[in-house]
Amino acid sequence: MKIKRVRIQNFCCLHKVDISFEEITSFIGPTGVGKSTVLRALDWFFNGEKEVGLSTDDLHSAADSDRISVEVEFDGLTAYDRESLGRYAPEGAESVSIWRTWQDGSDKITGKALAFRPFEEVRRHTKAMDKRRAYSALRESDPGLELPPAGNADAVDEAMRLWELSHRDRLTESEVEDTHFFGFAGQSLLAKLIDFVFISADLRAYEETDDRRNTAIGRILDHAVDRSEATEQLGEIEENAHQARQDVHTKVYGPVLDDLSAALSDEVAKFTTGRQVVVTPVVQAPKLSRTSFEVSIKDGAAKTSVYRQGHGFQRALIIAALKLLAERMNPQDGTRTFCLAIEEPELFQHPPQAKTFASVLRELVASSPEGRTQVMYATHSPIFIDPRDYHQIRRLSREGAAEHPVTQVWQVTEADLCQTLAGLVKEESIKRYAGTRCSSTLAEGFFAHAVMLVEGFTEEAVLLACAERHRRNLGALGITVINAQGKDNLLLCHAILTTLGVRCYVVFDGDAGMEQRKRESVRDLAQEKRREKELEFEKQARKNAEKNADLLRYLGASVAPWPTTAAEATYAVFHDNLEIYLETDWPAWWARRRELIDSGDGFAGKDAVTYREATLTASSEPPVELVAMLDNVQHLAK
Repeated sequence: MKIKRVRIQNFCCLHKVDISFEEITSFIGPTGVGKSTVLRALDWFFNGEKEVGLSTDDLHSAADSDRISVEVEFDGLTAYDRESLGRYAPEGAESVSIWRTWQDGSDKITGKALAFRPFEEVRRHTKAMDKRRAYSALRESDPGLELPPAGNADAVDEAMRLWELSHRDRLTESEVEDTHFFGFAGQSLLAKLIDFVFISADLRAYEETDDRRNTAIGRILDHAVDRSEATEQLGEIEENAHQARQDVHTKVYGPVLDDLSAALSDEVAKFTTGRQVVVTPVVQAPKLSRTSFEVSIKDGAAKTSVYRQGHGFQRALIIAALKLLAERMNPQDGTRTFCLAIEEPELFQHPPQAKTFASVLRELVASSPEGRTQVMYATHSPIFIDPRDYHQIRRLSREGAAEHPVTQVWQVTEADLCQTLAGLVKEESIKRYAGTRCSSTLAEGFFAHAVMLVEGFTEEAVLLACAERHRRNLGALGITVINAQGKDNLLLCHAILTTLGVRCYVVFDGDAGMEQRKRESVRDLAQEKRREKELEFEKQARKNAEKNADLLRYLGASVAPWPTTAAEATYAVFHDNLEIYLETDWPAWWARRRELIDSGDGFAGKDAVTYREATLTASSEPPVELVAMLDNVQHLAK
């Protein structure tokens, strides 16, 4: 059983959100949009103490009522899940929905179940006497039900349960309150099926290394260490010690107490008859304590507590303990899902360690038997984002009025991409390349307010240097320049980013002069070979014209096979390519590049460092189109 979908209403900064979950779910977005709040809502759903509960301070400012609700839909139900959940997971049901609500200080657990509606009126009674009376009244009012008599509340519940099992055709879907889901009364149902662990950003490892029931170390020890044999042997030792203490008391105190008992009996006999006084030693049997374990850290010759370690080490210890916990789950817990929710897993970690953590979390899911591990985290680090699994990303943003902003959740699926790019990119290409082609480029873009998508590294170098020359801090403006590594990838990258709510500005080459340049490069070949090459160049030119038209059509612009150089609101195009444009429209740049190459400070060909330096130090200002591109993407970011 796994978390399929979560619906949250009025919980802190989350007004109304509906979020689907994967095996790994990554929450990204600016600070304060509610990434961590999603995880904390789930922690309250699974682990929140009813006695402490929520308060009106936890209500969203735009809430139209004082009701907080967290609904969780589970799927992947096994036979064991169905047996445990009973009427909440009837045969044929693919998912189970359970929600927890708070209203006016009242904390309730509700689930959708198949039930006989008249029984629900009986079940609503919390007092045993009222439940028995309601049940008896139902028996009398409808003898055709053939309900057996029941002398107490437990018998009433069992009689109704057995009747429902035998009359499935008369059951309907109902919303049923049940305190047994989370163990408020009796054994917790969900705890048998899901172990939900939340690691907050402010959690320290020393809190998780105490040998207590709900800590990471406590869980590991319960799964990895069998205390029963030691408990049995220690019990025998205590029993023998208790018998030895009794023998000592009898030997030392026996004669004295016998004499004292006889003397007191004689004195009492003067006032009453038929009774004797007996004084015996009381041997206190010590309570057998559970073996507990302590975690300490040995650094060279020094042995210290976890509390005295640095934040980075403590964070690493927490992740290591959780990984071990997932690996040490008992075989009898084979149908129990381990859900790990982490707030900012990159916290206090050097980049190499953060990369290791990201790999560990993914391996945790990949190596889980029968896929019984689910990981979710809120992060500000591209290291924890794998663009190949773009469907696992949930990007949050805040929309609406400043007084009552609401959180919007963005996500993209393969089906979304196929629909967005229909007629432009083949479905087969989307399914095969959407992740792999964008895997090394998009991670940083997911965190931006706006992205400038360019074809290659030379465009990236020139535009970044133009921004630097004009003292525009693109990072501070929330703008990232991303090299899509070719025109073929622009559509896919743009579709993924915009579907996730990231605004994009596209810069591409029209390549209008490419065919002519290639023809000139083969003019010295033999006629037959030259003609073969020219036919190949014509084919490439037709493809370029089609790509230009598709890009413009997708961007909502006027379609042209060979567009003229322009910097529009959402895209820019060079009629031929960047180099030709710079040579003709910014000759000072071309001259400065040649100076750098001739002096040995630059390199011939397409070299990002040389392009950047020429852009920064050219004797004249960049042409208007380059400046307009920066203006336009800056406007998008706002």
